[in-house]
Amino acid sequence: FFKGRRFFMSDSDKEIDDILKEIKENKNKLTQNDSHKTEFKLEVNDDNKIENDSPQQANPLDNQENTVDETVDKEDVKPEQETSYNEQNEGAHTEDDDVHFDITESQQDDINSDDSQEDDVDDDSGSAEELADDKDEYFSEYTEEEMDDDVPNGKKKKIIIAVVAVIAVIAVALGVYFGMFYNKSAEPETTTESTTAQQTTEPVAKIVNPLTGEEGYDETALTQRPVAVVVENEYSTAAVKPQWGISQADIVLEGESEFSTRMLMFWADYNKVPDQVGPTRSARPPFIRFSQLFDAVFIHAGLSHTAGGYVGADTVFENENIDHINLLSLSESGDYFGRDYSRTKVVEHTGYLKGKNVAKLLEERKIDTTLNQDKFTSLSFNDYSKKLSDIPAVQVNFVWSSRCPKNALFIYDSAKGKYTTTDFDSKFGKSDVEFENVILLLDKTEYVVKQNYKGSGNSETYCNYELSGGKGLICSNGTALEILWGVTDGKLWMRDESGNDISLNPGKSYIGYGSSNNGGSYSLANDVLSSTKTKN
Repeated sequence: FFKGRRFFMSDSDKEIDDILKEIKENKNKLTQNDSHKTEFKLEVNDDNKIENDSPQQANPLDNQENTVDETVDKEDVKPEQETSYNEQNEGAHTEDDDVHFDITESQQDDINSDDSQEDDVDDDSGSAEELADDKDEYFSEYTEEEMDDDVPNGKKKKIIIAVVAVIAVIAVALGVYFGMFYNKSAEPETTTESTTAQQTTEPVAKIVNPLTGEEGYDETALTQRPVAVVVENEYSTAAVKPQWGISQADIVLEGESEFSTRMLMFWADYNKVPDQVGPTRSARPPFIRFSQLFDAVFIHAGLSHTAGGYVGADTVFENENIDHINLLSLSESGDYFGRDYSRTKVVEHTGYLKGKNVAKLLEERKIDTTLNQDKFTSLSFNDYSKKLSDIPAVQVNFVWSSRCPKNALFIYDSAKGKYTTTDFDSKFGKSDVEFENVILLLDKTEYVVKQNYKGSGNSETYCNYELSGGKGLICSNGTALEILWGVTDGKLWMRDESGNDISLNPGKSYIGYGSSNNGGSYSLANDVLSSTKTKN
């Protein structure tokens, strides 16, 4: 069987010796055991398939896919069969198969010895076709030389059993052997990708306050509108300072009004408004319009009225469809509005908003609190505090206009990284305000006189802002940057002189809103700005 064949294997000759010895031992046991006289027939059906009418026994070869297509006798192997076999195995030989060997001389002797025994049995063999004619059955797995018509019946059966057993043993041995080694060498080398997918940690979206850029914001408030509350800052009246709630506001806007300044305090989350905010004061058109840059619900205590050439807050509320709440329309002993007489008995300096009940107030007034992104200025913030430029900004001065008696002064606290001021302090206490960002905007203003104010026969002068944009200054992290600002499609934008959008440092912001054409200005103590004043 092995004569003339070459095998491409990666193991030693000893494995072949072991296989041959096992074949010989199994064959000898089967041929010498007279007690096993199981008779069976191999019949050929119409489809040329072999059928066995012997008692059915579990056959370990039933599940084998290997088929022995060659005869046991090495001398019966035809040249074309050898060529086909060699070509098949040579085709399976790869560049990695460095070791191949021939059958050794001792192994060949063993094989020849086996062959001689088989030749002794097959000398008197007859024709398989004759046997088929006599008994309508034949053994399709054998050639004519392997069939013996003259051997006695029992001997024939033994020989048949022995031959079948030998073939079976050879088939199993070769099937297992070449299944292990041939298939192993023939299988294409594959690369196994790691089953552990490389985990790319996607950055978790930070939930930040849209007005401060600070983390820890309530995610449910992201879709809610902010609120803006009007608070007074009469410079000559100590009783109004420090303003209630000023240190807790996200943004504090301070603009010019009659006689002094007025403030607008923003909270992004109306559920975070403190218990007491005030003193609350009346509405003015410039503050109403600025609040709408952030789609805020406007809360005030009173309002200016249209008269003569002056357009008051009442007209702006109606014509521009502004959601607002006038605290003076509410009971002073109710859940939303109150008065604090601890500092003064002058009524106009005592009103305040009960901030903890703002959510209930908005619901009661049936105000839509869903944020309209098309009307909301989305401020840009850095991930952490950065210097804006190389210009130091340790002391910042601001003048609203040449007609406003009040000026502002901010000092940078390097230990805290924030700007502080005493402008909101008085004998009644300190405001404790600290701002990461001080934003100073200059806008065109107009002074409008309203005659016969409240029927007194006297006149009142109002300061109106055009909200047309202009120059500005941002101070943060001890540095300053001059900017340009404006409003487009109802949203505020701020850019550097090269046209790049500005990102603020996370934290609270103060916005000083002054006049560009009526003497408003900003300056630094070191006076290094390219332009520190803008006058009419």
